[in-house]
Amino acid sequence: MAKHVAVRHPISRPIIRTVVVRQTVMVCVLAVLAYLVVWWATSEDEPEAKPATQAFLTDYSKAEKGSCVKFDGPGENDLGLTVVDCQGPKAALKVGTVLADTNGKCPRGDYKVLRDTRHNAALCLLPNASEGDCFEFDTDDLQRSVVSKFDCAAPRANVQVVGLTPESCPEEAELGVPYEEMTLCLRRVR
Repeated sequence: MAKHVAVRHPISRPIIRTVVVRQTVMVCVLAVLAYLVVWWATSEDEPEAKPATQAFLTDYSKAEKGSCVKFDGPGENDLGLTVVDCQGPKAALKVGTVLADTNGKCPRGDYKVLRDTRHNAALCLLPNASEGDCFEFDTDDLQRSVVSKFDCAAPRANVQVVGLTPESCPEEAELGVPYEEMTLCLRRVR
């Protein structure tokens, strides 16, 4: 019987190794497949990658309504502006309307107009405002004003947004600045 086991043993060793290798390969393949299934299932729930939050824009006709911008100069002599994230601290202005002609007129409202004569376009800009935001700007001449958003405790902040309404402002508002789609309701803080 010892000889019989000795004869069977050398033949069964390669078979056992083959089975073990196949099982190991199968486990690895299944593990990779499981990983890919989990990755695929979770990657569909993730939002698509956002474009860069800042982009330099020299052709104002390419601006999009509702995008927020910042620029260095006080008006029409700018050579470009930067499109920024509307939630960011530097996003004081928002594109209300893009005009296809530098001589075009903005819709109803006290917009800050920025003209691009090279591309024959103009932007009608309004403050990027939410209730409670504070700004520094000349409420008598928004066109010449440098509109800047500040913390309400900052010494340069001179107005605070008390409402954004479709028509008239609440009583606590001292000023109402009309725009095409809303009225910006402000009170003076200095």
